[in-house]
Amino acid sequence: MSAPEHLPCATCGTCCRSYIVPVCGYDIWLINQQQRLSPEQYVIACPQPEMGFDGLLLESGGQPYGLALDKQGRFAVKQPCVFLLHLADGNVRCGIYADRPLVCQAYPMSLWSGVVFQGKQTRCPPDSWPLREPQRPHWRATLHRLHMQFDLYQVVVTRWNARVTARPGIRFTLREYFSYVLNVYDRLDALATATGPETLAAVLAGWPMPPRRPLDLDTLRRQGANLLWIDYFRQAGAIIDSFYPTVPPQPLHLLEPPAVPAAG
Repeated sequence: MSAPEHLPCATCGTCCRSYIVPVCGYDIWLINQQQRLSPEQYVIACPQPEMGFDGLLLESGGQPYGLALDKQGRFAVKQPCVFLLHLADGNVRCGIYADRPLVCQAYPMSLWSGVVFQGKQTRCPPDSWPLREPQRPHWRATLHRLHMQFDLYQVVVTRWNARVTARPGIRFTLREYFSYVLNVYDRLDALATATGPETLAAVLAGWPMPPRRPLDLDTLRRQGANLLWIDYFRQAGAIIDSFYPTVPPQPLHLLEPPAVPAAG
């Protein structure tokens, strides 16, 4: 019988009161599906000082926004997460633990150059995690899933922004954006189901992780690299491009970096 999983989070909750938690489209869709909540009940649009990879527009040339989990009471970093439960015994629990956002699932671990490690600036109490904890396969798989889903979300939001930019003078609403996101991820979930768990696990394992280098497909093929992720990414891109058919297809950022305008 295997040893029980070490879970210092069970009696902590510090991170649930210490961060603005960014969400991607997959997070929004999963919470909507499993908790039967509309995104307006748990997501807030945060103005970005400059356009980020996940920045969405509501009007052409307008303010970019990133999406985050809402807070209880006034929206501020130190306020508790909208889903944090305060129990009668004084402890706290995540009210959607099985469906929590991917950044919450990956916390407090990071991955760089193939190495999983606990970040030095995390809020976990000292010695709360065993030294060997980052070596558990669970963390690597979770971090791969995090990067994969945020890469797909970048394609989703780029498509939306192209639509908004093509219609100057019109201000769209968050409700319209959420409707688009939920419909896109219904289709992406169908792709994942059709792909099957074994192939999807291989796609996930091969997904490019930081630091990312220019893609050299010929070299990767000669090296026998796992390139299933490329076919999956292209299929997902085709699904996303099927929305708003009057808008031209957008580059897939991992495969076709946007062209740099010529100088002068």
